[in-house]
Amino acid sequence: MKTPSPEMSASRMTPSMGIMAVAVMAVAADGRWSKHEIERLRMMAFLQPLFRNIPSVERLIAERASHLRAVGPTVLLEDCLKALTPRLRETAYAWAAELVQADGVVAAEEHVFLNELAAKFKLAGPLARKIRAVAAIRRRTA
Repeated sequence: MKTPSPEMSASRMTPSMGIMAVAVMAVAADGRWSKHEIERLRMMAFLQPLFRNIPSVERLIAERASHLRAVGPTVLLEDCLKALTPRLRETAYAWAAELVQADGVVAAEEHVFLNELAAKFKLAGPLARKIRAVAAIRRRTA
């Protein structure tokens, strides 16, 4: 697989790549990639209209993970910020909130990631809290 160069510009990052990059950063935030998180990410991508024309969700996930390793989270997040409209930043944040809960445990590093993401994306505190609350509600069991 070809590793993206650190020079990849945000102008080449599509909205679907931006959302997937944020999702991959969310999965990686606690330093572990759980089976539940990866499966949840795949299912979310299959349901999201933005990914309808992506030939391989698995390849997109792998490419975004490779890009994260190549440039680091700070640069990748800057690229995402440029590639995503304010509305899609909300979508990306909702994905991140959902994914950090996929394995049933929200680690301190994941809380920090969500807080930093909300600040970087300029999401209002009440909106970010609502998105997190909905993600938690969706993960409830009996």
